[in-house]
Amino acid sequence: MSEINLQNEDVLMTVRKHWVILARDSGAAIVAGLIPFLFMGLLSNAPYGFAADLSILRVIALLWLLVCWMVVAMIWTAYYLDVWIVTDKHIYIIDQIGLFNRKVRTLSLDHVEEISVRTEGFLQTYFDFGSIEIHTASPTEENAHFEGMPNPAYVRSLVLDQIEHFVKLEKENQVLSTTTKDQEKLIHLVGHEVKSYLTKSAGALAAIAEGDLGSVPQPVQQMAGSALQETRKGVDTVMDLLQGSDAAKGTLTIEKKPFDAKASILAIAQALKPNAAAKGLGFNLFAGDLPAQAGGTYILNGDEAKLRDQVFRNLIDNAIRYTPSGSIRMDIMTNGRIIRFEVKDSGVGITPADMQKLFTEGGHGANSTAVNPESTGFGLSIAKQIVEAHGGRIWAESASAGTGATFIVELPTA
Repeated sequence: MSEINLQNEDVLMTVRKHWVILARDSGAAIVAGLIPFLFMGLLSNAPYGFAADLSILRVIALLWLLVCWMVVAMIWTAYYLDVWIVTDKHIYIIDQIGLFNRKVRTLSLDHVEEISVRTEGFLQTYFDFGSIEIHTASPTEENAHFEGMPNPAYVRSLVLDQIEHFVKLEKENQVLSTTTKDQEKLIHLVGHEVKSYLTKSAGALAAIAEGDLGSVPQPVQQMAGSALQETRKGVDTVMDLLQGSDAAKGTLTIEKKPFDAKASILAIAQALKPNAAAKGLGFNLFAGDLPAQAGGTYILNGDEAKLRDQVFRNLIDNAIRYTPSGSIRMDIMTNGRIIRFEVKDSGVGITPADMQKLFTEGGHGANSTAVNPESTGFGLSIAKQIVEAHGGRIWAESASAGTGATFIVELPTA
């Protein structure tokens, strides 16, 4: 049964031939094997002249008995290995052919057109077994026939009920899929519109806060600066939702070209340094070589915008947000084949339970929203998909809550 993949399927029934079939066929083979010995018994009572020929008959009888025992072995093998497996999606039919060959067929439940059963004679009626025939509407699937099916009426009823359930589920899935696509289109439409308005608002507020429109009263400048911060948070939230929707659909696009990963990370660290300084955090970036090899390159063939904004920036920004006090250390290293980026903080740490949710869609930790109310829960999930799309890996390490955390990204240079 190694040819059958039952992953994501529930087995409803496994059926072998009725034991009466085994007893009938095995009994017939055994009786056939004993016939020559019965014949020799009759000859042994014949006149003396036949006695000399019994030695030849005895050899023939033994060879015949050996053949019959081989037939019994084949009957037992076929009984044990001829199986129908009925799942919630398919019927798998395994036919044993001889001792060493077998044939495996699959019928999809949604292709089944008709099921008929037949019970004939006293023996089949008394022991409740018979034959079942399944006709399929698929041109690529053969009709199925099973002789000696135990309780064939029940098997037919079970399959028909499952077909009805399966067809109903397929229709519901189609409706759900259509609804989900419509919702995703709406999210993208609204998201892009909101992003456009927020970006325009951010530009206007920045002009006021930075004095581009001339001198304004201090309270107005402070209010504009605060509004600008909130607007930028809104833009980031919308971008997370849009990227999360693309990642969930598998439509995340990656545009690769060579860029300097070290320079990109240095620029991000410089831009976020004031945020760390505002919380009184130590903030250090070190660049060096991995122990395996010195003098490697920091040129990476990848999507700079996505790696910069959704991976590198996200990890540094998270470290600042989830570190109430202490320090943040960033290391970028290379050995010529791999670029490794680490962000280590002395912040709130990660519990084993929260570690399981980290890189999942909407994966908030137990207390994460209390520390960072703006978190959408999509950031690390998106980062993971982007890193893996570049052939890399991302993971986190933390002893427990309150001990800080280290996030590590490894990306191949080629």
